[in-house]
Amino acid sequence: MKRDAYKVVGECLVFTLAFAILLGFVVACSGDNDVAGGSSVDSGVIAITNKQIAGVAQKGPFVKGSSVVLRETSANGNLEPTGREYTTVTINDKGDFKFDSLDLESQYVRLSAEGYYIHDAEAFFYFDDDVMEVDPKRSECPMRLDAVSDLRKRETVNINILTHFEYKRVLNLIKSGKSFVQAKKQAAAEVVRTFGVKVEVSSAEDLNIYNTTEADRILFNMSLLLDSRSEWDPWDGEGGEMGHWEHLRLRENVDCSKLQKYLDGFTDDFADDGILDDTLMQSLAGTAYILTLENSNMEDVDDDDLLDKKKVDPESYERLLVAVDEYEFGILLFLDYMGLERCTENLWGEYRQFNRPIIAEDPADRQVKVLKSGYLLCNGFYWELKTKGYIDSLKIPVDHKTGTMTDPRDGHKYKTVSFEYEGKKYEWMAEELKYESDGLYTWTEAMQIDNKYMTDVVDDSLIGETHQGVCPEGWHVSSTEDWRALVDYVGDFKNLLNENWRTSDKDAAFGKDLIGVYYNRFDFNLMPVVDTVYLDLEVYYHSYRQGSYHMREIDEDEAALCRLMLDVAKDEEDREEIESCLTPTPIGDYYVEVSPRGYYVEEKPLKEAYVRCVKN
Repeated sequence: MKRDAYKVVGECLVFTLAFAILLGFVVACSGDNDVAGGSSVDSGVIAITNKQIAGVAQKGPFVKGSSVVLRETSANGNLEPTGREYTTVTINDKGDFKFDSLDLESQYVRLSAEGYYIHDAEAFFYFDDDVMEVDPKRSECPMRLDAVSDLRKRETVNINILTHFEYKRVLNLIKSGKSFVQAKKQAAAEVVRTFGVKVEVSSAEDLNIYNTTEADRILFNMSLLLDSRSEWDPWDGEGGEMGHWEHLRLRENVDCSKLQKYLDGFTDDFADDGILDDTLMQSLAGTAYILTLENSNMEDVDDDDLLDKKKVDPESYERLLVAVDEYEFGILLFLDYMGLERCTENLWGEYRQFNRPIIAEDPADRQVKVLKSGYLLCNGFYWELKTKGYIDSLKIPVDHKTGTMTDPRDGHKYKTVSFEYEGKKYEWMAEELKYESDGLYTWTEAMQIDNKYMTDVVDDSLIGETHQGVCPEGWHVSSTEDWRALVDYVGDFKNLLNENWRTSDKDAAFGKDLIGVYYNRFDFNLMPVVDTVYLDLEVYYHSYRQGSYHMREIDEDEAALCRLMLDVAKDEEDREEIESCLTPTPIGDYYVEVSPRGYYVEEKPLKEAYVRCVKN
């Protein structure tokens, strides 16, 4: 019959009084189930004889020679140290250690590992390091991690961040009457729950940052999140930009006394109630928030992407795997702490008010500080800190009038938008021109001039200051000056966008976080085009400026570099692109590129772009 893993079962054997007096104690028997390599039941205190225990000490892995101490606890089962200790050291830079021939009066032990460790994140270089003497992967400071364990049915005991954070909580729970198994299970659950994770951890000392179970990955991500000097030794704000640089980049400015105090702050805070105080969480939540911003492109990485990367570039795959894990862990912690649901496309444009402190950049003044309350806006991918004024402004129309015009040539009706800027009145088509076209033209078609001017310098007499081109009479192709005035007037690229673009093209989803939240504030109806090569959003419009056209002269240094690149280029498209820099070409104001970064005037004619007409 299967026995309950969390109850003491079995029958107590009553020994003869004489034998009990002789031995000085009553022997209790129990079930034999194991949980994750440890005991699933409390069977009373038993002595340990000639025991061998191995394990790893990890923040990142402790370096070779780090100290590991095992402390015996009392036979009365209260986990108080007897004063007898065993010591060893890690035998390599993976944090491996081993104890031989342990003789203990109780199976319950306390352990500590102390030393430098290998950073979980990438190596960090300090400018005052002698790179021949200082390993940039090694931590700036040593640290101590603690653990408590039941050796009765164990051969391995690992020491890590989770064992350290639960350490004092376990001891307090046992003092309050919990069994060892109950205390361990509860404390581990409380710690991981604080980080926004709902994964059952049966025994913290079974976990290893190099293993791949869900619980192991949680440990790794906890360690990674805390592997930042800015968390435990933040800049004090003194000395301006140079002071900040010196704090970050000179090892002599590292204050190692702060590291252990920082880690023990978590242990001490968990000890009483298993809940981490906001004074500690506010910094972690801020770090998690930054992770969601910096790694938002991880949202679209799926298992197939990871497998493809693993095949072609294993090293890059490992970095990508860490980034995906880090992103997901950051989201869980941030959302749980702030009491938010996940930001998805269905919540695009919605905002939430928060009243829990977080250390982050204040959107009002761009200063990093403790924000005790504020607002978060969902852009369809992640939550962004915004002011309430900014959120409200998203729906305030940019002053303009709407109307329509009909092209007399084919009877096509177009929406229009008009406004006044710098003392001049403008009326634009609010849709792409589609006269005898699906909307795309070559530059010479747009300008209605000979096709040879795709490669020849344009004669000044062909392009007037107001050039009708393919537009109907009384209207002209939008010039670069028209575009400058338009973009200046609306103030932000997003104000030109058609709001329906968000849901019009599923292939554009990866680029939507480049745009953020916007509404039809100007009715211009611009629809961005997705560049799947550069993961960008952009749209091109033919344009012009009178008198800007001339032949580009070839710079000799540039030509020499192009010839060198041509020698090594193998791809035909690359060769064509490189060869173009060796050929004299006409340049001038030919088109504008509109993208999330702004609008840009470009100097070569395009074979394919849109046309917007402006009334004369």
